[in-house]
Amino acid sequence: MAKKKEIIDVCVKMADEEGFLNLSVKTIADRIGVKPPSLYKHFQGGLDEIKQEIMVYGWNCIDIMIAKSAVGKTREAGLKAMCYALREFAHAHPGVFEAICWHNSYTSELNHEVTKGVIASLYAVLDSLEFDEVRKMHVLRSLRGFVEGFSMLELHGSFGDEISLDESFEYGVNALISGIMKG
Repeated sequence: MAKKKEIIDVCVKMADEEGFLNLSVKTIADRIGVKPPSLYKHFQGGLDEIKQEIMVYGWNCIDIMIAKSAVGKTREAGLKAMCYALREFAHAHPGVFEAICWHNSYTSELNHEVTKGVIASLYAVLDSLEFDEVRKMHVLRSLRGFVEGFSMLELHGSFGDEISLDESFEYGVNALISGIMKG
């Protein structure tokens, strides 16, 4: 039987190709060529544990992308770079992106721990703006809400007109950041 990391790699691919919500112990077992009960050898928590591992994988990847995007950038340029990095991740890993969108860092110590890197990268850019802690939280929530919402709608084909989605995203990011800087 495959190792735990190999199983998660398969699950990540399945989530991206078939949808995060379409994962089941049976479909995963079928894909790796084992009987469903065999998965419990590596994942005693079953499907919930597997989905948790996919979420952790996603946050670790996003942490790297956001940190790389923000290197050497501050202020508006840093905020924009992070927005674009998150959208790029959403397109590269739609199923994993869906897993992290419904994640709540306050539901467990592991969830809180896995998001610390992303938050640290975001705060490094926000520190260059010299905002107080409350304003930083408002900025983070606003940026996350816009980028995750726009990306999720985009990935689900919810924008049906002919106007460029790239241009709409750029417009939204610019408007949001402009408001943040004035606010």
